[in-house]
Amino acid sequence: MAKWIKVCRRDEVPAGDKVCAAAAENGVVLCDSAGRLHAVANVCPHAGLPIGEGDLHGRVLICPFHGYAYDIHTGRNIDFPHEEPGVRTYPVKIEQGCVWVDLEADVRAEAME
Repeated sequence: MAKWIKVCRRDEVPAGDKVCAAAAENGVVLCDSAGRLHAVANVCPHAGLPIGEGDLHGRVLICPFHGYAYDIHTGRNIDFPHEEPGVRTYPVKIEQGCVWVDLEADVRAEAME
């Protein structure tokens, strides 16, 4: 069952950039990649630290603590895809200028199948 949470207004996420929002237990990071929004958990699966403080390069979010790179489209750990877990990803929808995130779903799981 979907659990859609309104996170922010679409215009609050700059093109090619990211913002952190307090939508889930540890928050989510909303990333704009080529005009499309993606949401990931604000927790690096490697060490449990806030990944949202890292740099966004296109579709890659870099953890500021250990430098692990994650694909925001799939959640996959780019550096060690077979050894390290990916970051949790959430479906995003835009309605009436607001960004909604489904905290029950995990896009990463769908992308790995």
